[in-house]
Amino acid sequence: MQSKPMKQYLRVDEVAEYFCISVRTVYRLIDEGELKRTKIRGCLRIPLWEIARYEKELGKQIECI
Repeated sequence: MQSKPMKQYLRVDEVAEYFCISVRTVYRLIDEGELKRTKIRGCLRIPLWEIARYEKELGKQIECI
């Protein structure tokens, strides 16, 4: 039996759950250009590499405090 491939793109609600923030906040981050997204057949998705990049950026901001 073949194992299911790991997701490469997450839905907005999945990103919100991952960061423990609201869906509205995720849309705000996208609108403000802080979080990049793509559309697949009209559906908004955030690539895993973008989530990793944003997380790293958040870590830098915390270190500066």
